[in-house]
Amino acid sequence: MVYRDDTEQKEKVSLLKQEIEANKEKQRQLEEKMEAERQSNEERMRQMEEKMDEEMRLQREEAERAMDSKLRELADLMQKGFKEKADRMRQEMREFKRRTAEAENNRAKEFALILENTKRRHEEEMALMMQNHREQMMAMRSTENPMARIMQHHKEQMMAIFTPRVHSPEECCIS
Repeated sequence: MVYRDDTEQKEKVSLLKQEIEANKEKQRQLEEKMEAERQSNEERMRQMEEKMDEEMRLQREEAERAMDSKLRELADLMQKGFKEKADRMRQEMREFKRRTAEAENNRAKEFALILENTKRRHEEEMALMMQNHREQMMAMRSTENPMARIMQHHKEQMMAIFTPRVHSPEECCIS
């Protein structure tokens, strides 16, 4: 009877050890996944910032080309003596500069908002992953505790079997 219980206990201990190892592997994989996600997000953010910088640079270059064209047109008009048309052209240029600056400012605000939203989503994803990690760790710990209880129970059984029992004089049948 004790032998069968002993074998069962050993099997339970073995199964729990396997489960703990599996949980440790899951934890390692989760940590690797979290690190990969963090690196991937950093790369996406870096690429997004590069793209936004490039778009802003292209917009500035386009605005400069348009302004250069207007300046050449204005110079031509002034050379030809078309003062009234030149004044209109100056007004158009001031309006064009204002709209360009406003558009660039709006675009910069839009990019900043996109970056902020992306960072916020990443932080939320990382917080969720960390919560899942904590829950898995708690689950792993809860599987380790039963193993400790089983090991203690097994030890107590073994001690009961192999520890000689001292009988009191009342228990002895000495006549």
